[in-house]
Amino acid sequence: MALKKIKQISKGHKQIDFEKRIFVGLTCTSSRRKKEHWRDQLREINKLGIKEISFFPTTLNPSERPVVYRELEKSCVKTIKLVHIRGQDFTKKEMDYFFNRFNTRLFNCHEHEFDMLYKKFQSYRKHFVLELNYDGVIENKLEPNKMNGFCIDFSHIYSAKERHKMEWDYMVGHLKDTKFHANHLNGYTKRRKRDLHFVTNKNQFNYLTKLPACIFSKVIGMELENTISKQLEFKKYIVKILNRKFKN
Repeated sequence: MALKKIKQISKGHKQIDFEKRIFVGLTCTSSRRKKEHWRDQLREINKLGIKEISFFPTTLNPSERPVVYRELEKSCVKTIKLVHIRGQDFTKKEMDYFFNRFNTRLFNCHEHEFDMLYKKFQSYRKHFVLELNYDGVIENKLEPNKMNGFCIDFSHIYSAKERHKMEWDYMVGHLKDTKFHANHLNGYTKRRKRDLHFVTNKNQFNYLTKLPACIFSKVIGMELENTISKQLEFKKYIVKILNRKFKN
């Protein structure tokens, strides 16, 4: 039944130009690199003159984030398409900063923060998108369409599918009543059936071709610890395989 529903919805999906939808990521995760690797990434962004990015300050505490903000102020970045906020301590002032300074219109959060942020940031409800995990537990009580829908992390949802976790069915159950406004893009390891924030082989993106077209949004942020030049190299490969896969 789930497969039939996906095929029905994806069938009428318009041709996607992935080149214009995928944005390099300024990241602060530390699966393979120290979280300070964002400094090197930002230097590359400036060197290459990249104006639009996605931003993942997820691991930075309130005293660390202003350091990044000061460097962003001095950078060539004009627009941050997606910010992955840290819900437990993000402030209204920070939300306003990204909204006004970098024209950010999409902020994603995790399941366990969704209900709390609905109450905390009422003026930003139409800009929050929900990211699902793959642990077999749906922690939000509010439906995603109570805010701005989904930010589907591709590797998370594929891991949920392969592990037979409920997040996959939860997403499928909301295909018709919920918008898909953003995505996280990272690698996937078939052996461990989990996401990768540091990718060593372009084939670790091949799982993307097994996902339905209807969950791909107009804003896809690369949540990778890899260098920006490597992200751009991966992007070329990803655009190639996805444009070929979803060509009408």
